[in-house]
Amino acid sequence: MRFDDYELLVTLNETKTLRQAAEVLYISQPAVSQRLKSIEEQWGTQIFIRTKKELIVTSAGEKIIAHAKHVVDKETHLMDSINRNRSNIDGKVTIGVSSLIGYTIIPSVLEKFLKEYPMVNVQVQVGSTSKIVTNADKYHVSITRGNKVLNKENLLLFSDEHYLVAPKNKPIEEQPLIEFQADAWYSNQLKQFFEARFDKPYVPQIHVDQITTCRELLLNDVGMTVLPALITKTMDLSNFHVEKVEIDGVALLRDTFISYDSRVLELPQVKSFIDLITEEHK
Repeated sequence: MRFDDYELLVTLNETKTLRQAAEVLYISQPAVSQRLKSIEEQWGTQIFIRTKKELIVTSAGEKIIAHAKHVVDKETHLMDSINRNRSNIDGKVTIGVSSLIGYTIIPSVLEKFLKEYPMVNVQVQVGSTSKIVTNADKYHVSITRGNKVLNKENLLLFSDEHYLVAPKNKPIEEQPLIEFQADAWYSNQLKQFFEARFDKPYVPQIHVDQITTCRELLLNDVGMTVLPALITKTMDLSNFHVEKVEIDGVALLRDTFISYDSRVLELPQVKSFIDLITEEHK
């Protein structure tokens, strides 16, 4: 079997679905299904039982997957060892970032990084903070909003303030409220602010899954919402009502962390990326 096949088995065992494995490996779901079928034919046994909800590992599959994990770990360790010994900075950097960071910070950081280190191969996975934290072991570096990653080095990159933003074309009290998907603590902070600010129950009229969608709605004169400074810095606010968000007189702040295993600093390409992004946000 090829290394890619062992990697596929490990990923399927971790994600439990063909669809999620396809997303992680950047290949199509039919390709995942076909490769799994081929692997099972090579072994002459069923490795996963397919159900509508998830994949279930068979008893034979558990042994095969344990072997696959060993192969993947050994080869990854060998590749990292080779990278450490190269005089030129090249190799691969895998980065998991929350959606907002992927939209705002990563493009400019990667532009500078690749100009300085053109031989480095960069792989970026963008997703919700909870997804990035859950899959942190898959990346050399994780950058998340609000949450640290357990058992990793966590450096605070920055904290940004928040602002209530609404078009000036009609009274702010008449604007529909836009709510974006966020963790429970963050959502509760926004609820407290709105109820204190408008003296009425917090009842969002528009619900979106990405904070960047809120920005686009505002640019089209739809609704009001709270945005972090990361987003407001990208907007011309001359036609908007802008008000700093404070709760009991204290500004609402959101921390952004960069997280990694200290051992990855032995990889020059990873250390160079961490050094560059932390220098950018001193």
